[in-house]
Amino acid sequence: MNKKLSEDDRILKEFLDDHFDFYTLRKVGFFKGLKKSDIHQQAERICKFFGYETLYEYGAKAIYAHISYADGHRPTFVKENGQLEQTPFVEKFGGWMEDML
Repeated sequence: MNKKLSEDDRILKEFLDDHFDFYTLRKVGFFKGLKKSDIHQQAERICKFFGYETLYEYGAKAIYAHISYADGHRPTFVKENGQLEQTPFVEKFGGWMEDML
């Protein structure tokens, strides 16, 4: 019998599902001893590992990284003005909180 989740638990479960692959993390031992339904324990373990106060800090701040591509394989895209551009040398990942400020 499935227990109905509270709204907060539903949001937590969706965040975990969207950002963390439970089965891979369990396979490598990070979620050792946890079940998929142990969402609060998963969140606690992630927070402890990253030093977060809340799980929702994950991805909130931007990370900038150089991504290497083999010669001739750097992705290209078309800008709004129709100009063809290559992916920048240093790419931005995350930072959803910065977009809200």
